[in-house]
Amino acid sequence: MKKTIAVLTLALFLGGCAHQWLGQNAAGDGAEVIKSANDKRQYEYLVLPNRMRVLLVSDAQADKAAAAMTIAVGSTSNPPGREGLAHFLEHMLFMGTEKYPDVDEYSSFIKRNGGSDNAFTASNMTTYYFDIKAEQLEPALDRFAQFFIAPLFDAKYVEREANAVHSEYQLKLKEDARRINAAEKRSYNPASPHARFFVGNLDSLSDRPHSKIRHDLIDFYNKYYSANIMGLTVVGKESLPELRTWVEEKFAAVPDNDARPDNPEAGELLYLPSQLPVKVAVVPLKKLHRLTLNFPIPSQRANYQAKPVSYLAHFIGDEGRGSLHGLLREKGWITSLSAGGQNLDDVQGVFSVNMELTESGVRHVPEIVRYLFQYIDLLRSEGIERWRFEELRRKSELDFRFEEKMPAASYATVLSAKLLHYPPRDLLRAGKVAQTWNPQLLKQLLGYLRPENMAMTLVDPALKTDAVEPYYQVAYSAGKMPQAWLAQWRPESATPKLALPQPNPFLPEKVELKTLAQNSEVPVALEQESGRSLWYQQDVQFGVPKAVFMLALEMPDARGTAKKAVSLSLLVDLVKDQLNAWSYPAQLAGLGYSITPTMEGLTLFIYGYDEKQSVLLEKVLAALKNPDLPEDRFKLYKDKLKRSLANQALERPYIQLLGERSRRLLSPSWSPAQKLQALEHLGREEVRVYASRLFDQVEARVLAYGNITIKEAEAMHAVLNKELLSASRLTDVPEPSLKIIPKGATERYRYEMDHPDSAVVINYQGNGKRIAEQARWRLLGHILASPFFNSLRTEQQLGYVVAAGFSEMENLPGMLFLAQSSVVSADELQKRMETFVKEYARVLQDMDEEEFRSHQAGLLAELLKKDDMMLVRAARYLDNLEREQYSFDFKKRVAEAVRGVDKAELLAFYRQNLLQEPRRLVVYSSGTRNNPRK
Repeated sequence: MKKTIAVLTLALFLGGCAHQWLGQNAAGDGAEVIKSANDKRQYEYLVLPNRMRVLLVSDAQADKAAAAMTIAVGSTSNPPGREGLAHFLEHMLFMGTEKYPDVDEYSSFIKRNGGSDNAFTASNMTTYYFDIKAEQLEPALDRFAQFFIAPLFDAKYVEREANAVHSEYQLKLKEDARRINAAEKRSYNPASPHARFFVGNLDSLSDRPHSKIRHDLIDFYNKYYSANIMGLTVVGKESLPELRTWVEEKFAAVPDNDARPDNPEAGELLYLPSQLPVKVAVVPLKKLHRLTLNFPIPSQRANYQAKPVSYLAHFIGDEGRGSLHGLLREKGWITSLSAGGQNLDDVQGVFSVNMELTESGVRHVPEIVRYLFQYIDLLRSEGIERWRFEELRRKSELDFRFEEKMPAASYATVLSAKLLHYPPRDLLRAGKVAQTWNPQLLKQLLGYLRPENMAMTLVDPALKTDAVEPYYQVAYSAGKMPQAWLAQWRPESATPKLALPQPNPFLPEKVELKTLAQNSEVPVALEQESGRSLWYQQDVQFGVPKAVFMLALEMPDARGTAKKAVSLSLLVDLVKDQLNAWSYPAQLAGLGYSITPTMEGLTLFIYGYDEKQSVLLEKVLAALKNPDLPEDRFKLYKDKLKRSLANQALERPYIQLLGERSRRLLSPSWSPAQKLQALEHLGREEVRVYASRLFDQVEARVLAYGNITIKEAEAMHAVLNKELLSASRLTDVPEPSLKIIPKGATERYRYEMDHPDSAVVINYQGNGKRIAEQARWRLLGHILASPFFNSLRTEQQLGYVVAAGFSEMENLPGMLFLAQSSVVSADELQKRMETFVKEYARVLQDMDEEEFRSHQAGLLAELLKKDDMMLVRAARYLDNLEREQYSFDFKKRVAEAVRGVDKAELLAFYRQNLLQEPRRLVVYSSGTRNNPRK
């Protein structure tokens, strides 16, 4: 009987629910692309003669152009014994082409012209993308197309880039996300491609007697990099006919080798039915308590119009009253819960429930899972209702109707992958809009969410294990689920504390743009005096019924001691926890908030549909003024903060050095160790007293922007004054103290950490905050970023993490260089970095005027880039307010200064501030590999 059930399950996975491969029946040119009513861009779908699917996006207002290519091949297609080959190939395509053989030509051209480029390899797809100032799209496309026509695979760089892949592997040896995934792979079906090591290292990517790695790279490229399984998206300001001409000219030569995506056979699924249910225990390096429950399901790509996974995830992941999250949180067992799914390929997928546990929660895993299955049974019996779907459909259609622009590169990347899976008419809507009510599909999917079909991963430092994973040396165990646990999860009636959500009261009813009452190019001050200001602007550009209410609160002693710093963090966490069940429906309805501790105090954002913002604002401010601070929640979040602070010692070395750099220059500032010490004996009453005095003295800057009237902005400001600031003394608050390093001085500090890699951060400080100083440092950062990376990473192969660029601290400009290495000591790494800085003065001196002007134009494109979204503009406005730039044109003024800088002037500035009289801070870590402790 069990064998029959297994065969039927496999048939269902491999048969009825498999997604049709669109490459076999791609729609022809000119197919309709349905777009949002708020989208002013023009779209054209076409299929080239080589069967490459293309989406053109013409945006007349674009100042950044972009392109992305997704190929339907990824790490699951690595040949046996060549783990990481797909990832390695992704690296190699950046190493020169026949038409553009210089290894740095592509990336340097992109960066010189104000752009960025990158790529990533997933399990079943690989994506390459870039953005660039709009005027340079055509030559960028010409360089980009050559990746897929005639890459060099230069033998010189094959060996070097294999070292880069190995460095990337070593960089993440201590990252728990990689380690947990590696342990989970040991529980998979050994025949599944997902069970393999994906990243690659020098063992898997080296030459062998009868297998040269360069030959294997070329064979893999020729087999899979075929136009018929590629999706290309191009976003530019040109007309559709012009974009089409460019694409046809440049990408027609991409070969069509009639490739086929690799989908699993019957014996290659992630898990075979006989393997389930399975329990995996993983010991992390950090102090993590985590529970993940995975349920193998058929791929749901073909069901995108019904969105069944999103429907179930919406309810299982709910955080409102009566939710699973609320019950487990009330019991003190979890701090977070989320649910969702992914399609692994065209055959199979996974539905996942993820929880961050407390220490108590680790001891109650069987009960937690029991409550999950109670909620799933409740959903099965009462939750498949048309009105619930209609509520989700209405919200999804509303969001699509008033969708704002994504950054061009992100937009191109998302759409290039969609080209491989969805018909043209639904390219923009797929994954966003729920279109079809299909209760039968929901019932079928719920059938997979049962104990017998579950893979559990439990992560905790104290777990007992019996094996060590070979690639990441992570301790784990994997075995059958305990029968005693399975017995607890038999179907039963749900506890009365579990209930499905009621109709969402926050769903907007009035979604209309308000009559323009005041048209101003920048925000205007409705109130401006010592200690307080209210700035207002009604939006006229984005055309969405949304608004932003941004509040920057500065309190002179909010973080004056380490104890106060951790008290502020705890207060914010506890206020969010207090509001969560009430505010979660608002978040689902498109109205959210955030509270974030800063160096000076707090920032509060209210963002989303404008209709009910004042209700949310009033509730958040009341909680800040009079937090509940229950003892059990205080203890839970205190423990969570302890773990977070302790875990900072296990971050990547360069991240820890950046934190130490900030602490050396800014005060008051506290290390994780100092905060841990202060937190150890901190009591709830001390935090209550801290909270009661926090807003005694405040400087408040408020920005109200969007689909909002002056009267509404003033009303929300009145709510702020009533709920939070009624007893506050409003006064200007001094900025944090920034240490200024003397001219010509270098301060060098060693930072101890337990990590094999060495790392160095070199910070150059500017001489002042003037606009002219900003312009010169920003131009230097723009020019140096690419050659520094190319020299230390590509040519010298010192490490995977290498970066240089403009840096700013408390509005003081400067320059930052950083590198992390697994091959040289910190002293040697610093020497190489300094050698680059010294020798680049000659490169800058010899740079011709055309190249210099190209760098200048690229930086100008970045500085003058238009705001894509309402939130982006609001953040820019707040940045100007913090700089006291009340004309709100800071970047424009910097751009004007950049235009006025000539090469001779910049060279003199370089020599003066980086070579002759630099203000330098060097922070380094020796690494245990190169400098073992005595």
